[in-house]
Amino acid sequence: MVKRILTALSVLLMLLAYSTAWATPLGGLAVALSPAGNVMVAAGDNRVLYVIDPAKMEVLNRVWLGVCVIELEFNKDGTMLLAEDTDGTLHQVDAKTWKTVKQAPKASRMSAARNVDLAAGLNPDSNGHIVRLLSMTDLSEKGKVVLAKGEKVTALGLDPEGARLAVLLEAVNDESEPKATATPPELKGLAADEFRQKNDGKTSRFMVFKVADGSKISEHKLFYSTSSTGWKVLFQGENVLFVNYSNMNARVNAKGEVTLFQLANSFNYGIGVSADQKLLLTGGLSDGSYTATEGLSPLKFQPDRLSGWPEYFKKFAVAADGTAYGSTSAFRIIRIKPGGAFDRSFPIF
Repeated sequence: MVKRILTALSVLLMLLAYSTAWATPLGGLAVALSPAGNVMVAAGDNRVLYVIDPAKMEVLNRVWLGVCVIELEFNKDGTMLLAEDTDGTLHQVDAKTWKTVKQAPKASRMSAARNVDLAAGLNPDSNGHIVRLLSMTDLSEKGKVVLAKGEKVTALGLDPEGARLAVLLEAVNDESEPKATATPPELKGLAADEFRQKNDGKTSRFMVFKVADGSKISEHKLFYSTSSTGWKVLFQGENVLFVNYSNMNARVNAKGEVTLFQLANSFNYGIGVSADQKLLLTGGLSDGSYTATEGLSPLKFQPDRLSGWPEYFKKFAVAADGTAYGSTSAFRIIRIKPGGAFDRSFPIF
């Protein structure tokens, strides 16, 4: 029992440290699936790209990339792969030769609208953060959104059509907001979280931009803000969903009204979304949630357990038929059936 408690505390300390650094790898793999579903790739902090046959779940090729990878995305026709490293550089990899052909520095926190071959990435310029809009086929710049100096982007995301870009700025102290020193004891769970959020003396700014010309569609001041990292931003019609590591997630409607929600797993160590943003996959310590974004009713799944050090999810990829693949810190791929039930696990080596 003591050993288990110490192990849990060690993991917790690691994750608290992770929450202060966007791109700090904790081991394991990121994963991506080609649009046709016939090629899978995985990569992580061992700097190796694994090319996998998803039908047999066998490693076909191993390629030395030389960089720590935290995110992978295929382009629209599956001919190119984008790999984001821990320095915030996007590496364009030819999906036939598996050679790196081009790089785009200062394009971190990649959000992909694969169906229109567009990716957004952050350049944290000290004179004002810049969200870069890049072709997923050749990394050419298709546009940008420039923020004022001092406005720091916490999270960003494109809609599936690549028409809108959502941006959440870092929380700031706001004297107009109430500040409480204690949470009423009768409040539990999300009710307690909401009270703390509304009474922490801070607000954040949420903006939606038109990708075509960079013009601002809307802006709202939110009580919602969180210091944790590992964000995924997706659209639910006119609503925008913010999902992050802490699992204190938010839905923001067109009026700027916030509804907090949690998913069925523990902390969201791993987050993934389907290309059409209709399915959301999240994973914690040996458990995960399969969630249709319409209705936000998560179904919990749990893979077979390994002995030894705890295994956590790192990323997810979703096939067109709803099959999902979760990559883990134990260098495994967990296959989840359409609908959310655990299927099988596969070691990647």
